Amino acid sequence: MVKLTLWFLSSDFAQKTKWLIASLCLGCGVSFGAAAQVAVPSPDVQTFDVDQYNTDDITPPKPNPDLYDGLIYKPDAVPLSQYRRKFRDPDSLIALSNTTEIMGDGKHERSFYAAIYSGSTNGVYFQVAAKICDMMRKSYARHHVHCVPLRSQGVGSNIQLMKEGRVQLTIVQSNNNWEAQAGINPIPGARSVMSLHDEMGLLVVRQDSDINSIADLRGKRINIGPEGSASRELWLEILGQYGIKLEDLETVYTVAQDYNRLGICEDYIDAFGLWIGHPASIIEESITCDARVIGMGGPLTQKLVDANQYFFNQVLPARTYSGQNEAISSYGFKASLLAYEPADPYVVYWITRIIHENIENLKTEFPTFSSVVADDLQDKGNFLPFHKGAACYWETDLHACDWQQYYDQRDSVSQAGKPDYTYMQ
Repeated sequence: MVKLTLWFLSSDFAQKTKWLIASLCLGCGVSFGAAAQVAVPSPDVQTFDVDQYNTDDITPPKPNPDLYDGLIYKPDAVPLSQYRRKFRDPDSLIALSNTTEIMGDGKHERSFYAAIYSGSTNGVYFQVAAKICDMMRKSYARHHVHCVPLRSQGVGSNIQLMKEGRVQLTIVQSNNNWEAQAGINPIPGARSVMSLHDEMGLLVVRQDSDINSIADLRGKRINIGPEGSASRELWLEILGQYGIKLEDLETVYTVAQDYNRLGICEDYIDAFGLWIGHPASIIEESITCDARVIGMGGPLTQKLVDANQYFFNQVLPARTYSGQNEAISSYGFKASLLAYEPADPYVVYWITRIIHENIENLKTEFPTFSSVVADDLQDKGNFLPFHKGAACYWETDLHACDWQQYYDQRDSVSQAGKPDYTYMQ
């Protein structure tokens, strides 16, 4: 007879193991010691009872309240109650919390918030966003949308902010719009709203430089901007189109565009180029240093325009700048207003509508829009699909206004053929 002595820890597991061995080895003379002398776990090793499973310790993952159809949406400068809700839930759409204002007569009026990321406070993008918000303020009684321009570090920053879910609306360039839809530089959740002003390429040259076109830049001193900047990429593209290499230039500077005026005035450079909305203060200030403006147009430029959908032929009206007595032909792209897909269609609809309805006033009051054609707001530079708010205003398809069922027609100033939706009270 085999005699076996086992020592176990005093535990439920030990009791069950003794029962199992005894049942399988009847008559084996198995005895069980009371003290634990084998299989003693290291103090550093956690033990657990395989027969004890506490379901209370299982915590199901919490849904992310800022996630909408796979997109994070936490827009800056917008009240939490404006975006943390279910957009397809009528009760959630209508019964918002903390979004009413108490008016002078004691009544409650529902209000909304629009924030537009733009650029630096002294740049054209910020001025455009501020002008849009000024128009929204003047027409507030129609839509109850508060609007605020937000400064940023420019187009690259705006795109990154949208990727982080911090953007409602933002201004980029039509080439960014095209690259996003083509999958070259995707912007998840980005949707077109409209094109805005022209961003024309223009050269500022010293009067003594003998530069009258892009082709005349050989042997000259120019600033093409720092590595990674949008202006540098555009410079390399247009120079390459004319067969000009960097080694064909006398001196190539790679400093920020803020130093262009100093370069012209102190005779460090013969020319600099900008692709921006006009008029621009940096150009006007540079002209005072015995400089002038010329366009970038020409047969080779036309080939570049024909090869890229996001470039357009553009004309700078006469007397835009001092000493410029004639219109100047050039090329460029459009500033492109984008909206993030989760953004409230009501807000995007009214931004689109107010700009389009007031485009002629905008052209008069804001010279940057002087060359804009109203139809181009929809027809040019919008390569990404339209946001559902903009699509409703542009009437792009029969279902473009499906979201309108949660809104009520109460606008007293109507435009023929356009729906007038004010949020339900």
